[in-house]
Amino acid sequence: MVPSVSQTGRSLTARIAGIALVAWLVLLCLVPDPRPLAAPEWTVRLAGHVAGVNEPTARFVATAILRAAGVGLVGVLLAIALSGWRSPYSMACVLAGAPLLAVAAKRINFGTPPIGPQLAFILIVAFLGGLAGLALRRNWAALLALTASTLGLAVWGTSTGVPDDVYKAWRGTALHVLDAAADVPDGDAGFLRLLQIAFAYAEDNSHGTTAILPNRAAILALGLLLGDDTVARVGGRALEVGSSEERTLLRNRIRLDDRTDLSRHFWVSAALTTLSDEPRARMIGLSKEVMDSTPGGSGFSFIDMAANAAGIRLAVAATRSEVSARDIQVGTRTLTDLSDIFPSIAGLPENISRDALQAEFGGLGGAETRRLLAEIDQRIKALPLHREQ
Repeated sequence: MVPSVSQTGRSLTARIAGIALVAWLVLLCLVPDPRPLAAPEWTVRLAGHVAGVNEPTARFVATAILRAAGVGLVGVLLAIALSGWRSPYSMACVLAGAPLLAVAAKRINFGTPPIGPQLAFILIVAFLGGLAGLALRRNWAALLALTASTLGLAVWGTSTGVPDDVYKAWRGTALHVLDAAADVPDGDAGFLRLLQIAFAYAEDNSHGTTAILPNRAAILALGLLLGDDTVARVGGRALEVGSSEERTLLRNRIRLDDRTDLSRHFWVSAALTTLSDEPRARMIGLSKEVMDSTPGGSGFSFIDMAANAAGIRLAVAATRSEVSARDIQVGTRTLTDLSDIFPSIAGLPENISRDALQAEFGGLGGAETRRLLAEIDQRIKALPLHREQ
């Protein structure tokens, strides 16, 4: 039987896509991965113009889109390359094979396995690329799956609103903490005292009921008062507690390890964990540091990452289960020193430019970066408040 023109065309397209896939995988393996936020300047300008954002944010957006395109293309090409294979397993092979090929290529490129956020990004984007390629083959099931996955990710990525009961407890706790703040000392002592006040209030509101909800309210209250006003907006609530000037003055006099910026990092990360989950809070903190590494920024800081991780750890422990929630309430009563809740930052570098991050630390997936992040986690796990968690 003589193949039809359409069949011959599909076969040629599949062969071309197969060759392109091999070539693209070779490039992903051998060409150095773009340095963090080192997108071409024209893409940065375009992103800034289209999205109306500042230069660091535009650089981050442009880099994320370019990297997504590079990884997603693996899935698209694999789907088209297998278009001539008429098998019920074809779709499964594309959706499983694309992420595996992308991760393997990046593993070869980095010289080490991708770190958690990188791995999640590669897997998700390669999977969506496979769905996009199948949709291009007029696979309607793939098109529906691509649409559902994209909508699902959008909902997951923005699902940070709080229900009415949490909002009521959040507001009540914030008012209580702010009312007591006038008698709290400045500096590190104030940080510890406000934490104890918030969790003592949470414990008082836990008798005969759940401890998780009042703990969430305590973290959100401190996230708003000591972190940033955006915590309320992320939570989907127009929460005004005190005046803006009053909150700013409080943030400026409360410090963590004698630094106001670390107190803000700690409480914003804790609040974001409570509003979403640990992976998203870690991703946001890491993305913020990467943006800081661009020209004009304060530089990538492993000290900031330690504050982020410590806040995240507290939020997870305080809301993971009833047992851990009550353990944290009891544990915060006896806090006497900063070292009970915040790790030593000795030896952790900061003010790192994007070029230095790549050259000296191997980028986000480099061995030295991974070592330092793992060391931070170990220091936090050894803290008295978390040792038994």
